[in-house]
Amino acid sequence: MPVRKLFVVAGQSNAAGLASVRDIVGGVDDYARQDTVFPNVKIYGIYGAPQGVTGRDDGRLSRGVQWSRFASWQLARPGFGFKNFKQYTNDFPADVTAQEIFGPELYLARYLNDYFPLDSYIVKLAVANTSLRNAGGLDNWAPSGHLNNELLKMIASAYNTQRSKVRLQVSGLFWMQGETDALNKTSALQYKKNLSGFIKKFRQSLVRMQCASDVDVPVVVGRIQDNPVWVYRSHVRLAQAQVAHELPRVSLVDTDDLSAHLVVGGVHFNEIAQARLGGRAFKAFIAGADNAKKE
Repeated sequence: MPVRKLFVVAGQSNAAGLASVRDIVGGVDDYARQDTVFPNVKIYGIYGAPQGVTGRDDGRLSRGVQWSRFASWQLARPGFGFKNFKQYTNDFPADVTAQEIFGPELYLARYLNDYFPLDSYIVKLAVANTSLRNAGGLDNWAPSGHLNNELLKMIASAYNTQRSKVRLQVSGLFWMQGETDALNKTSALQYKKNLSGFIKKFRQSLVRMQCASDVDVPVVVGRIQDNPVWVYRSHVRLAQAQVAHELPRVSLVDTDDLSAHLVVGGVHFNEIAQARLGGRAFKAFIAGADNAKKE
């Protein structure tokens, strides 16, 4: 049974993705179109905005959603982005559809498409306005919490639904989250402890589930932007850097230079930024794999 790499994309709104294929029309920065497909990569996630999901892609509304029930396999393409767009029509081009919205998974797939053995897999679960801290009314990613359990269910289902053809092994997690925690001082001050605990528990769960043989599955953390909107951002940004320095095989990718490439509202990445973010995640994964071979 051939072994194949499975990459996980998770987090909140900038992991979900508010970029649209209509953000850029024409030119060298038109990274994705309606017919963009990367045939050597399959994504297991929630394609479009099916009934039961649409309008609930927000931490204030998502606690009762069994996200894993809506997941399916598709060839890598736009459509795995933000589900709640109809409530934020001013943030999107006119008449956009859920099948046109994407996040960093699309350009991670673009690079994996050309990566040997030309057969890669992605699992994605991302919900806007979610926290790493189990407190208050927001949905969260705390170990043993709702979103954490749903993500693990999706990884297990991805593994099981492909097991007749390939043996999927998680080869990396791209984590883009922290903005919501940067709005609350307590959450921001606890972010280092919570992020470290999340990564450790996630890795342990993968090994227990036999979805990874590596006890230190690579993790790439997208650093939240130095944006004044995130009031306590300095605590979260420092925590992300410290965790990347202290835990094995955790790396950090910066996003500050993407501030010129945001959709309406000024806090979410557009097509250019999401393409670059996905590319940086890929490069970090490959650099980490190369370094592991040298150790």
